[in-house]
Amino acid sequence: MKKLNGNWNFIIDPKGNFSLDYINEFIINGDYSGEMSVPSNWEKEGLQNYSGTVWYVKDFNLSEKELNSHLKVLTFNGVDYFADIWINNSFVGRHEGYFQKFYVDISEECQKNNLLIVKVTSPKEEPGKAWPYKKELIKGVLNHHDCRPGGWSLKDGQNGNTGGIWNDVYIEFSESFFIENVKVTASAKDEKVIARVSFFASTEGCTLNYIITSPKKKIIEDKEYLNVKIGYNEIEVEIKVENPDLWYPWEMGKQPLYELEIKINECSFKTKFAFREVSLNAFDQFSINGKRFFLRGTNIIPEQYLSTLTSSRIKKMVALMKEANINIVRVHAHLTRHEFYDECDKQGILIWQDFPLQWTYSESKEFEANAVTQIFTMVNQYYNHPSIVFWCCHNEPGEQINRLDKILYSVVEVEDKTRIIRIASNYEEHPYDGWYWGSYEHFAATPMGPLVTEFGAQALPEVNSLKKFIPKDSLYPPNWDVWKYHNFQYEQTFAVAQVDKGKNIHEFVKYSQDYQSDFIKTAVDFYRREKHKKINGIFQFMFIDCWPSITWSVVDYYQQPKKAYYTLQNVFQPVYVSLRLRQKKYFQSGNLQIDIWIINDLQKSFNNCKLKLQSKGKQFAAIDVGKVESDAIKFISFESIKIPLKGFKKGKHQIDVILDSNKKQISSNSYEIEMIEYV
Repeated sequence: MKKLNGNWNFIIDPKGNFSLDYINEFIINGDYSGEMSVPSNWEKEGLQNYSGTVWYVKDFNLSEKELNSHLKVLTFNGVDYFADIWINNSFVGRHEGYFQKFYVDISEECQKNNLLIVKVTSPKEEPGKAWPYKKELIKGVLNHHDCRPGGWSLKDGQNGNTGGIWNDVYIEFSESFFIENVKVTASAKDEKVIARVSFFASTEGCTLNYIITSPKKKIIEDKEYLNVKIGYNEIEVEIKVENPDLWYPWEMGKQPLYELEIKINECSFKTKFAFREVSLNAFDQFSINGKRFFLRGTNIIPEQYLSTLTSSRIKKMVALMKEANINIVRVHAHLTRHEFYDECDKQGILIWQDFPLQWTYSESKEFEANAVTQIFTMVNQYYNHPSIVFWCCHNEPGEQINRLDKILYSVVEVEDKTRIIRIASNYEEHPYDGWYWGSYEHFAATPMGPLVTEFGAQALPEVNSLKKFIPKDSLYPPNWDVWKYHNFQYEQTFAVAQVDKGKNIHEFVKYSQDYQSDFIKTAVDFYRREKHKKINGIFQFMFIDCWPSITWSVVDYYQQPKKAYYTLQNVFQPVYVSLRLRQKKYFQSGNLQIDIWIINDLQKSFNNCKLKLQSKGKQFAAIDVGKVESDAIKFISFESIKIPLKGFKKGKHQIDVILDSNKKQISSNSYEIEMIEYV
């Protein structure tokens, strides 16, 4: 392999009308616009808010050994959005899309000294005509969303263009074969692996070797001789694996990953996979490996510019999700880097994966055909990740669910028999009571189940984070135009949520974060009490900011948690004590008025359970609960318990509720009451 990452020369072409001959004149004269690092998004290389075309130019040499290789395959792991490619002034290929890995055969065009030219075009769609309602570019939230630069603004909503060669570029060399992909279907029930291998051949005979390495380093290997045709081939290999280890989400078990290596003559391809079965029944109850599982989820857009989404940032992000007791994440209306999926595979975070369609698009046949091609690629390219358990064809499509999304659904249905497919995540699954309308107390009705794929409210980041992207003279009193550009929603904050702006920025942050925290606690409490009755899964919107902004996130762009992060961590405990206070103020002669739900999402029961009530570290009451069954809810009504409040002095008191099993703590919660005097 020869990597072509590093500094490339570039020439900007805003209207995209330069010819190759014209570009060659620039090259001969050394008249470049500058140098740019590859991989990168051009926004991060100084081309601020640039939409249009950039011509990338790279010189490279081949060694004698490389030059004498029969096959030379130029590989791009990610280019956004259109790519036209020339080697030594010979046109060798074109690609459309932003997330796909793609290949170009340059065997005939290569010389010892080479000139690679890549024309990359990421245009602005015409505001008011194509954008935002009849878009043509399949970029999802990276091109249109209220959490990206400029939000919904016709003038600014396409700022922060994600164009560029954002992932690795390299050449692979081989004598006679190139393996494009290996798609692995692992069945624990049948104890077998079926590997669909797609490859190019320049000769008609080959030896195929396979090697499976188990998580315990057990090796299964074999080989066979194949007669293949010159050109593109697809074959299936069936491999027996006895007593396979099952992959589970983190709170249910371990995440054993197998490795498969396919060798065709000297060419090799490695991939990881796992054994796990998922299903959704007629009542939308999710199961994994035959065990029913309640989904405590969030939505995520990890980064607006994929070139800056580093492995360390991904690891921190996934760790924060796991620490928040999240067991599934919806990758919201786009696809992100493979490293994110790799980390979820390792850490046992399930994934609901959206195709990158956000709101509405062109209704042309050409767009439909393009979407079909790209969703086909999505399924096959990301297929081996065991963490992905849902495919979803479109986010909030409106009426396009009736035609476009049905076509896309049928493509996914053919390509993947192992996962759950959702035609769309539409408005009827997205209750925004307490933000776009009404009050968050409306969640008492547990709206829009049984799978609630979005709900949430905005909150300001911490002041130190705000100061990094809001200029000092716009911070407080706020310059609302600056704040709006960074996605702040004025009407919803003040007219619906009725958040108090306070006397300074510190108070404003506190009141905003308090509201989001109370919102999440209220909504999740109501939803979890209806587990496996009316509600089978919930996805808070959203986890982290994809750029410096003010959104629905519980973690800001700089990975600093907001108050609601810790609230989410509490209400998402796998074993959770949910409390309803029938009253918050008491006289000293009164009894505590609470209803209690003990919600157990785990696949194990707990015996000899006791609820201990404490104030300032001192226990004042205890309730014998007995056994808490696995994957079940135990309800304790206030009418069945009597907890005197005698001895509590006037004022506010925090009450801590601790659930023990065999004297070992398994869950805790807290709430506040106030003691008052007779008037």
